[in-house]
Amino acid sequence: MELIAATPGSRSNNLVFTSAGDRSNLRGWLHGRRDFDLWVVYYGARPGTFQELATYHVNRRGAKFQNLHYCYQRWPEVLARYDAIMVMDDDIVIDATGLTRLFEIRRELDLWALQPAFRLAGKVSWDITAVHATAKLRYTNFIENACPLFRRDKLDAFMAVYDPELVGYGVDWWFLHTLGTELDNRVAVVDEVTCINPYDRSKGGVREIDTLQSHETRKEVWERMKARYGLDERGRQHRELRRINQSPWGLRPACCATSRLGVFQCEAPRETAGSRATRRQR
Repeated sequence: MELIAATPGSRSNNLVFTSAGDRSNLRGWLHGRRDFDLWVVYYGARPGTFQELATYHVNRRGAKFQNLHYCYQRWPEVLARYDAIMVMDDDIVIDATGLTRLFEIRRELDLWALQPAFRLAGKVSWDITAVHATAKLRYTNFIENACPLFRRDKLDAFMAVYDPELVGYGVDWWFLHTLGTELDNRVAVVDEVTCINPYDRSKGGVREIDTLQSHETRKEVWERMKARYGLDERGRQHRELRRINQSPWGLRPACCATSRLGVFQCEAPRETAGSRATRRQR
């Protein structure tokens, strides 16, 4: 397996990593202000596709966390160059300006993990990840696995325990488990930056992950992983811990303190309903 580098060295301290197929939206990720490198693992039928866009390119079949684990094993010295890594589904709709801003927010607030909020024009699997119009950022105890951004040492810790037999289902709870229980001010859904997670019908009704493992198989594997590694998701509810609000008047509300983002930070913890009744089939 050959790693093809477009340049002798990386240009940024930030990396976007994806497993991309022929229905990918990754070309749109490169429009706008950009401060990140792009690592593409192409799993389609035409080797070399997207090579001209990528900082690093590999041809390999597999899901994104499976392929990321493989790259960690093969080229750890390359990944170690980065301060933060975003692990993206290839169909997410977002531009370079939004991605760059996510890396900036992670650095400004020293977040361990975050995700952009999902717009209602696409899939929203969990209520807590849907965009809130009045919020700039919400500290939570949960983000999902479609497009998480990690401080690299926290991703290193997850890759050290991750079993690549697991595809999609349960990956989010596992990486949150490795972060520990004290997540205040460490994990966030960013409402300032939003993205669209397209409906399956916009891709011809085909989910690429289903060609790797069926939904039922993914659930069965997650049950085995929980038993094998002592992972327990019972009783874990999605919670909003605190938020940074946008203020339409530019005035400081009595209950809020100025944040490092220059907006207003509500000090009262907030609970969410947890999740929708039906979990997205991953």
